[in-house]
Amino acid sequence: MELSIDTSTSFSSIALSNEGNVLKELAWDAKRNHSVELCPAIWSIMDQLNLKPSNLKSVFIAIGPGGFSSLRVGMSFAKAISLTLKIPLVSVRTLDIEINPYVPSEIPVYAMIKASTKSVYSINNLDGGNSVSVINLEEIAGITTTKTIFCGEGMSEIGTYLISKLGDLAIVKGETPPTRKASTLASLGYEKLIASESEDIDKLEPIYISGAQYESATRQIKQS
Repeated sequence: MELSIDTSTSFSSIALSNEGNVLKELAWDAKRNHSVELCPAIWSIMDQLNLKPSNLKSVFIAIGPGGFSSLRVGMSFAKAISLTLKIPLVSVRTLDIEINPYVPSEIPVYAMIKASTKSVYSINNLDGGNSVSVINLEEIAGITTTKTIFCGEGMSEIGTYLISKLGDLAIVKGETPPTRKASTLASLGYEKLIASESEDIDKLEPIYISGAQYESATRQIKQS
């Protein structure tokens, strides 16, 4: 049994799965209340399935990019469960969760999460989603010359801008958050688990996108 946790942004999502197949899933707008709402939500869905913590065999965590406080809540809980139960912890980039429903695709796909007023964190399918970039919105408009799918939580704020600049070239998906599903995290996490890609808990850190962490996050991404 696996527990998936995503507190990357103001929206929380959790899931319980068996070999990547979701048994129970929950998503909600936690705003700034992750620290208050996460634990009760997890215990609630476990109770609904008559499960105990001892039934968990691994934990999957969305690692960001995301907000400083929100990411720390999910990461701290995931690490605590992993250490207490001595079970593997697997991390998945938040943008991998965002892009997954739209790939593979015959046209370009960009998944985005807002980094600042004028830039986004993004991955795309052109390089296999291997690298996360910090991209200026005007730069995105300038390099888009063919029909392109834009997805991710960032679309709730920048989808209209992209359409105004790109017209029919912009295919905007997921304009209404929450755009990520813990079921996707469960599937991606299980793939990494069976590939023996669990984490060193002492070294694992979230990728932040806010405040003083902006430059640090950029360095983390370039090194990943």
